[in-house]
Amino acid sequence: MCWLAWAVCGVGWAAAAAADDVVALRQQYNQVSASIDTLVRLYGGDKLRELAKRKEDSRLLPANSKLVLIFWADDEAELFLNGHRIGETRLTPIRVEIPVVYLLRSNILRAHCWDTDRVESGFMAGLYLQDGRGRLRKVLATGDGHWWVDGQRAEPRFYNHSLPDIPRAEVIWGTTLFGEVELEARFDAAQLARAARRRPLTGAASAAQHQSMETHMVVSRLVHLQKQRDELAQKLHVRRSATQDVLYQGFVRGRLAFSLGKASRLAEVESIDAARKLLAWTEALPAAQRELVFPQKQALKGTSHVVPQRAVVGTARGEADRRRDYAPPAARGSAKGEGRATGSGRQQSSTRSVRIGRSAPWELWGIATGLLFYLGMVSRQWWKLFSAKGWTS
Repeated sequence: MCWLAWAVCGVGWAAAAAADDVVALRQQYNQVSASIDTLVRLYGGDKLRELAKRKEDSRLLPANSKLVLIFWADDEAELFLNGHRIGETRLTPIRVEIPVVYLLRSNILRAHCWDTDRVESGFMAGLYLQDGRGRLRKVLATGDGHWWVDGQRAEPRFYNHSLPDIPRAEVIWGTTLFGEVELEARFDAAQLARAARRRPLTGAASAAQHQSMETHMVVSRLVHLQKQRDELAQKLHVRRSATQDVLYQGFVRGRLAFSLGKASRLAEVESIDAARKLLAWTEALPAAQRELVFPQKQALKGTSHVVPQRAVVGTARGEADRRRDYAPPAARGSAKGEGRATGSGRQQSSTRSVRIGRSAPWELWGIATGLLFYLGMVSRQWWKLFSAKGWTS
């Protein structure tokens, strides 16, 4: 009978191990599905589905050319091409290669910029064609009359501090100082063709951080997740049984249940549909446009730190100080704190120090009085304690 008991135990252990394996696979499947759902919600399922319907038109870019965007902002900016997010910057020049699949016959390049440090505000960008030898030909750049803000042409403004060398680009902003602005430029296939016939720009642009287009990274991530989900689904199908086929629906009637809180229930059907379409779309694209790249992201302060707008005083102009070895300045104070040590900043700092110096004696007297009162109360309590009968010898 012993061998029978061992056999029963062995079958039980095998069943338990198989159940644990199925549970682990189900957990991975749910995690992948939740990740897909989150990305589709953040970047818009409709936009991703619309992107999956496009057919690559290599004629939009001249032969042996790449479309490169170099941009910089003081203090922060995020850029979009035809509604698809390109990337973001904070006081650092960024260089992004835009895959041809995101181009249309007529394109809109939009920059959402804001100031956080109450020092200076400005935005620079240049869109170029890069040939096989790395030479750049300008398509459009800030300051050339192609950029608009609030229905008016964005005009160059004098910038007092050092700048990155973005070829043929000048600093632009809105009609006020600081604040938050939306800058927009349009270009079409004809402009790209004309740019290809121009002479390459002389000199080299200053060093910029190379990044991949953010939407392209999201698409690559979704494709990777969808492939992983399909593999997990096949493994679960092999181990399928009537008691293990349980899918989380986002809600149950009982009070003790898992939930997604304010994120609402999983929209698995909609998100997986978008991911599947993107997977089929990317499989037909060139391998160079399907690279999965995840660069280190910059930490932005965000629009909650936007400095209030201020009217422009004067229209002084001067030659910008451009340096090829531009480096972003050290972290500066927020809109609610200190700015750079400009003349007005030093004056405000000295004024604050004078005010603190005048009010310091009163604060010290208040602290001393409170401390003496506290010591008096503590001494009185200790005196009562030691003078009690329980302490007498």
